[in-house]
Amino acid sequence: MLPPGFNNPNYGKGQHTIGDDGPSIEQEEAKLTEWLDAFLSQPTVELPRLPAVAMEILEISRKPTARIEDIASLLEREPLLAAKVLKLANSALYGAPVAVTTLKQALIRMGLATVRDVVMEAAYQMTVIRAEGFNDTLEAIRRHSTATAWLSRFIARNTAMEAENAFLIGLLHDVGLSIGLIGLSEWLKKHKQPVRLRPEHWLAVERQHDAIGGKILDSWKLPPALTLVVKNHHQLMVGGYPHPSVAIQMVAEHIAYGAGWGVTPMVYRQADDMPLVSGITSIHDDARDKALNALSLTMRHYEQFVQDTKRVLETLAGQFQKRAA
Repeated sequence: MLPPGFNNPNYGKGQHTIGDDGPSIEQEEAKLTEWLDAFLSQPTVELPRLPAVAMEILEISRKPTARIEDIASLLEREPLLAAKVLKLANSALYGAPVAVTTLKQALIRMGLATVRDVVMEAAYQMTVIRAEGFNDTLEAIRRHSTATAWLSRFIARNTAMEAENAFLIGLLHDVGLSIGLIGLSEWLKKHKQPVRLRPEHWLAVERQHDAIGGKILDSWKLPPALTLVVKNHHQLMVGGYPHPSVAIQMVAEHIAYGAGWGVTPMVYRQADDMPLVSGITSIHDDARDKALNALSLTMRHYEQFVQDTKRVLETLAGQFQKRAA
């Protein structure tokens, strides 16, 4: 929190020395960053987990010998997940011309790769990620992640790049933001502070969300290739080379933000607060251009993607409205 009465209009536009009569933003952020790292390392902390059946299906779907019958048999062990998969299979998102009434029909219609994505999307929707005081922001993250997943798959199918995990990367890339907010809620309660999101809190969570996301996906035992991209989804260069999956995710996120599917945190601000500058979760134009180049795409391709995905996002919006009703 800035010292009372601090209202310099040039703050954030250059350098300014804050007096010693209050804690600095950097100190507050550093304390929170340290807490988040320690919080996630505690063996007693109960973090959200995806349904076990979803993890088994993800594993089976990666095997060349996988069969539709095996997936259906697993889903039958988790009736709620099975119902959500059936509902999604019949939704406009998956272009169902005729309603299917059985899991096997749904799985045959979609194919294994799409089934895996549908199962993980349904499982992610079922996963309870709640943090006192931050549920509006958590819902914005979930909304953004779902849109990015759909956009990523569309882009992957329209490039020559291999991107098997495009949908899952889009779906889970910002899970570190959600888990970071859980840790922040606990930190504020421990220090007897009001549980509300301040600018310095959000910046601390943003700056750690890649690493937090990697830890969560490791704990869920997701494929290493997927975890690697989530850990580096704001860095196009991975191991010295442009990573095609990161590039796809960057382009998808840029479209999502431009279409109003970004993450706008519900931040509590006072008149003398620092401005909320969020340059980490969003993708800037120069990063998008580098990602397009890495995928051998041009701005004409990008503009076509924007037009072609409008209907998908409109359908998604309808799905979220139904869920909220």
